[in-house]
Amino acid sequence: MDEIISLSRMSLADNSNADLIKLINDAQKLRQRRISGMIEETKRGKRQTPKSAGLLKHFDLTRADNLFLDYAMTQAPTANQNGLDIYSSGEISTIGGKTPFGSRALPLFPTNNHTTMMQIALSDFVPNSLMYHGHKTGLFNTRVDPSTPHFGPMMRSTCDLSTGSLFCIGDIFPTLRSALPNRGIAFIFSTIQAPALIVRPESAGGIFFQLTGMMEVRAIEANRQEMIAGKMTLDISGSMKMRMTSKVVKGKITLDQILMKTLTPEILSQEELDDAGFLSHEIVQRMVNDILRDGIPIPVHPLFKLSSPKLTLHDRSFEISTDFVLNSKLIRQLTSQDLNEVIKRAVANQRVV
Repeated sequence: MDEIISLSRMSLADNSNADLIKLINDAQKLRQRRISGMIEETKRGKRQTPKSAGLLKHFDLTRADNLFLDYAMTQAPTANQNGLDIYSSGEISTIGGKTPFGSRALPLFPTNNHTTMMQIALSDFVPNSLMYHGHKTGLFNTRVDPSTPHFGPMMRSTCDLSTGSLFCIGDIFPTLRSALPNRGIAFIFSTIQAPALIVRPESAGGIFFQLTGMMEVRAIEANRQEMIAGKMTLDISGSMKMRMTSKVVKGKITLDQILMKTLTPEILSQEELDDAGFLSHEIVQRMVNDILRDGIPIPVHPLFKLSSPKLTLHDRSFEISTDFVLNSKLIRQLTSQDLNEVIKRAVANQRVV
């Protein structure tokens, strides 16, 4: 059985695979792939799904331009009777940025019962490095206001038939409604610390997600001037379901708990925040799922294109079993570079002679 684990395994039964090993090493010159390229793909996809595009524009995805996925090999490939082991970094960070934590030891999974061409062992360090540097760059900061699709009609302190909605934020927070009637309302969310994602086997509860943030509540006047009306902190925890595409792991959370604590009790009373739990639960769950909609990139070298990947959860890691095809365009580029180098050296030698 031919297998690759990236951590990779590839059958060496055919000696011609030695050329592929050289291509992989040469391709390290292309060491990092910008996540912004992935963001551009999601933007193109969102043109076909305008509802999600309208909501996602309130998340500052341009900050992802500063994040890089490092898929460089961390050590030389090693060969054994089953194939080839290749170890990649998988860290997502800013240029020159350092992640203050590392990955746990990541064992290779048993390969005896696998029929797919490739297995990928992916530590939860990969999404957590994204969470850390995404927090540092403000990637998860967002704004919900009267112009936000789905939520816009309810983002008011006062509502009646004239406003087009019979339910609004003022119904949840009557103190805010009394103090600032007939205003638009904006929620400005920012993370206080990096969100965390812990992977466990499905039998042990699956994936655990935790996020702590600050919510600033602003009142919007008719002339569009804004004033800070109140602030609260949010502690959110829940479970996550994952699904695969050929390029990313996509998540959808179910919130188990959302705790809101007022920092401005004169406008946002703690009693009102406690009573608002259920509705806020639904709103925040939808917001977080829209943050996660674009997925977490898989740190696979661009030499490979995954086909029909399957995801299995382990302790602090994912296992991806998949077939693959080689990136013929990249191979042509690499072999063309090699040929050009040979020609240049031949010409230089002739000049010396």
